[in-house]
Amino acid sequence: MSNVINPYDPIWYAQEALIQLEKALGLAARVHRGYDKTTQQQGSTIQITKPGTFTAQDAPSSAQGLNPSSVSIVLDKWKEVKFSLTDKELAYTGEKIINDHIRPAAYAIADQIDSDLNAAMWKGIPYYTDVTLSSASIADILAARRVLFNNAVPMNDLHAEIDGYLEEKLLGLQAFSQYQGGGDAAVNTQLRGTLGTKFGVEFFANQNVPSVTSTNIADLTGAASGIQAAGATSVAIISLTATAAIKAGDVLTISGRTDQYSIAADVTASGGAATLTLTSPLLAAIPDTTVLVIVQASGAGGATRTQNMMFHRNVAALAMAPLPTIASQLGAKVESIPDPATGLAIRSRLFYDGNASAVYVALDVLYGVKVLDGTLGVRMRAA
Repeated sequence: MSNVINPYDPIWYAQEALIQLEKALGLAARVHRGYDKTTQQQGSTIQITKPGTFTAQDAPSSAQGLNPSSVSIVLDKWKEVKFSLTDKELAYTGEKIINDHIRPAAYAIADQIDSDLNAAMWKGIPYYTDVTLSSASIADILAARRVLFNNAVPMNDLHAEIDGYLEEKLLGLQAFSQYQGGGDAAVNTQLRGTLGTKFGVEFFANQNVPSVTSTNIADLTGAASGIQAAGATSVAIISLTATAAIKAGDVLTISGRTDQYSIAADVTASGGAATLTLTSPLLAAIPDTTVLVIVQASGAGGATRTQNMMFHRNVAALAMAPLPTIASQLGAKVESIPDPATGLAIRSRLFYDGNASAVYVALDVLYGVKVLDGTLGVRMRAA
């Protein structure tokens, strides 16, 4: 006897949606994922484990703890897709409901997660290279990879998210899509249109790569206003354009040093002075009057650049938790399906509208995103 699927079973909807959600994840599938098994509400703060590190020591040494550090993430994003099924549609096969409703609903949720992660991640990465699309080459890839190498980023589990324009240029390069440049892998690129892994980096195209247009600021060079202490998460700067509009995602560089910092929040200078909030603390003190330069996210003069990124998986995190099912006590059918193995969780709710003779289905997720260590990535700013 064949299996009979109950179209009014919220577990079925949630399980199928969870499968489709995992398949549709783009950037989120390539960063660290955390999970809290306890049901949470929007705005809750949870602790997720942060990947640990070890240090080689002279033997015999003391045992190093296996307990990785934790990081707080606010679950501030609650997104849903809601649709209705008529009596006629409910009579369809389960496969048709999945194809026509569950799959596109899960894809929409995955796309939103991807957009939110992109928006947070590029602003938290302080290092960058520039790519001129008209002459994009392997040298651009190697330049970005060099930045990661010089920043002591682990050179395993590297990924590169690129937009359609840069993908077009890379697909046209011999190293990616011609047998004499890339062998069988290049032939596979011709067949499938995917760039695959090159130079130890897995390339994937994403339609949610941010495109940023900077404001036109005449003077982006200033000076430290007083000693800026090591560990500080803000820097006082003077001698900028009087009302310079500095944006989150702009980069602070320090004369004579290689460390760089992303600016965490928009700020408008007053009389050329401003206090810049940073996404990470200063590694070393900045002496008074040290020359500081602000690098705009897309270059000076009101330019526009896409913020492609090459990164290690631990650069950022997506954290999720199950939503409560208390509404099941009020007449609705509610199930929340977690998957600790993937760090994903989704809830389905079913309720009937007698006036419309329709069953409403809502799929929703609760999550938060956070940059863990921006130095594990580099922007490939393309124009």
